[in-house]
Amino acid sequence: MATSDDIVCGVCEVAHITKDAEYWCPECEQGLCSNCLKYHNALKSSRNHGVISIDNYKQLPPFIINIKQYCPDHDRKFTNYCPQHESLCCPLCIPANHKECHGILALEEIIKSSKTSTLLQSMEQSLKDIKINMKKITENKQQNLASIESQKQKLHDEIKQMREKINKHLDKLEQQILQNLSTQEEKAKLQIENLLIKVFENTVRVEMLQNNITTVKQYASDLQTFLGTKTIQDEVQRQEKAMQSIVDEVFLKYNVDDKIIELLCTVSSFGTITIELGHPLVAIKTKKDKQAQIVSNLPSQPKTIDDISLVLQWKTDLKEKGRMTRIVGACINTSTGDIVITDYNSRLLLLKEDGSLQKELPLSFAYPADVTFIDDKTVAVSCHDSYCIHIIDIQNNSTKRTIDTFDCCSGISYKQGFLLYVEHGNGIRKVKLQNYGKSILIPQKTENEWDYLTMSDDRIYQSKFYEDKVNCYTLSGDKLWEYKDKTLLKGPIGVTFDNNSNIYVASNGNNTIIVISTEGKTAKCILGKEDGIIRPYGICIDRERKNLLVGCYDGTVILYKLA
Repeated sequence: MATSDDIVCGVCEVAHITKDAEYWCPECEQGLCSNCLKYHNALKSSRNHGVISIDNYKQLPPFIINIKQYCPDHDRKFTNYCPQHESLCCPLCIPANHKECHGILALEEIIKSSKTSTLLQSMEQSLKDIKINMKKITENKQQNLASIESQKQKLHDEIKQMREKINKHLDKLEQQILQNLSTQEEKAKLQIENLLIKVFENTVRVEMLQNNITTVKQYASDLQTFLGTKTIQDEVQRQEKAMQSIVDEVFLKYNVDDKIIELLCTVSSFGTITIELGHPLVAIKTKKDKQAQIVSNLPSQPKTIDDISLVLQWKTDLKEKGRMTRIVGACINTSTGDIVITDYNSRLLLLKEDGSLQKELPLSFAYPADVTFIDDKTVAVSCHDSYCIHIIDIQNNSTKRTIDTFDCCSGISYKQGFLLYVEHGNGIRKVKLQNYGKSILIPQKTENEWDYLTMSDDRIYQSKFYEDKVNCYTLSGDKLWEYKDKTLLKGPIGVTFDNNSNIYVASNGNNTIIVISTEGKTAKCILGKEDGIIRPYGICIDRERKNLLVGCYDGTVILYKLA
């Protein structure tokens, strides 16, 4: 394929003649001079080729020029297209690599309307939209740039105001402590003056005792001296004790408030200045559902339950020595890949994406049931014992809120600001987390102690444990279908769905995982006891990573890749 500025005639080159090409045939992938073009147009096999001038050929983008029309493996021209593999095929490729593929199309038919297809029109419109949007964005960013200076001044004023508030507050505290210092000084002085008075009074008494002893020695009889000495001794001891009580030093002491010390030790900055992205002020117009490739016109082929295959990623056993682990619920955070398991023994177990135990969170209530993520650090846990749902922060293991219910709950699922949960004897109820208002969505008076549920964008799937079936509803509560086949489905608990709306169910009664078709008409078993599935309860699909998680009552957790 010629790619240099000087392109020679390919036909002449075969005859060892170097002649500049004036035309280019993309199907023959070679240049042609004027004389060779006449023969080229005269041949039946090439007269309908779309020959263009060399000047026009050189204007084509490199990625267009480099497109090959011949199979690199068989050196045959591409004649067909395989929609399953999304690849071009030559006649030899089909028996070699695509003999099991269905719906192989003739390339000639697909490309007939390529230049007039809605794909090019859509892309042209998209590029026009992008230019318009870029112009709007440029104008907006220029305005944004001009506003940064005023924002800086506003923040500067706020920082200064905060500093003034802090200064005023510290000045006030300083004035209070200095006033307190003066008050305590006066008290200390008064206390010392009172002590001095006591010292004077005691000194007078001591002098009196001294005089008494002198007088006794001079004038008292021996008997009087003997008997009076005891009285004098008692008074001397009292004076010694009085002297000890007034000898202590009086001084002033300043105790710094712990919060002031903490402020000096912990506050290392006055604040932070960050750049944040706010809601766009420019209305971006785009054409939705654009075709990405020529073959986008072909209908997509969603995977049916017959196409599903599983690849084991890891298997872990959470049982502990001397303590039973009973898994009853499981969910995956699609943004982080972290896993949360509910243990019927009043625990939440947090696993990393690779299955290793991250941490264990003891719960303040008995018999937790199902669990669902609300955000990256918050989960909602239903409960078989207490009549409430617990909203738990799994980062610091604190209960943020409890939502009262009329009875015990089992299955629970979160989507777009509200929770759905199955309440014993009452059915499926809905609670909005904005105001915690509750309502009955689907009334059910049947036994539903272990009924679980999950929500897609437009469907609710509920397992009916005692009735051995799975029901499908609209988000408004209208029943669409039910699946019931005891040969496959017995005691269903956990329920989830994949990107093709196939429904996966933990069939607890026969130790299997089954998958039900999106319309609820057919089903098949995909995992069983031989795969380590013993009394499965919690089941969840990470639709971002295409992972299937299964939690069993005996403490076994298994992760599969959906292939």
